[in-house]
Amino acid sequence: MKFLTVFALLLALVVPTVQAESRDREKPIEIQADHFFGDELKQVATYTGSVRVDQGTMRLTGQKLVLQETAQGYKKGTLTGELATFRQKRDPKTKGIEEWVSGKAEQIVYEERTGIITLTGKALVERSENGVVKDRARGNKIVYDTIRSRTIIQGSEGGRASTVIAPRSSTR
Repeated sequence: MKFLTVFALLLALVVPTVQAESRDREKPIEIQADHFFGDELKQVATYTGSVRVDQGTMRLTGQKLVLQETAQGYKKGTLTGELATFRQKRDPKTKGIEEWVSGKAEQIVYEERTGIITLTGKALVERSENGVVKDRARGNKIVYDTIRSRTIIQGSEGGRASTVIAPRSSTR
C-alpha cells in the first residue's frame, strides 16, 4: 500500500502543471445561493441551495457552502453537493490556446490564503485546451495548488490513482 501511495505521488509529478489565472486572486469573491445564514461572532457563513462562487475566472458550484474567515481575514470555503464543481482559466502560455482546469468531487475545500483546492470523494480534475480535454486525473482525493502548479493524487478505495496524459503536440 505504501508503494502505491509513493507511485501515485510520482505519477502526479508527471501530470502537466496547472497554473491558475494569476489575476483571479486579486478579484472579489461573489457568492449566490438560495439561502444564507451568517454568524458574525463565529465568522462563519452558510449558503445552501444552488450555490455558485465566482472569483475572476474561477467558479465553484454545489449545494452547500460553509465559509469561514480566519483571524488574518482569509476565507476558507467547504463546498458539498451531489458533486461539487470548480473551473478556472489558466494563465496563457501559447498564443491561440485557451486552457482551463476543471474538477468535481463530493467535497471541495478552497483555501484563499494558500490557493489550494482539495477535492475529496470521487475526485476528478481535467485540463482542456480550446474546449478539448487533454489531461485527466482521478482518485479519492486530489490536492490542486493553484499558485505553485502542483497536483497530488491519492488513490481511490482500491488504492489506485489514475491519470491520462495527452501526447505532446507537434504544433507546440
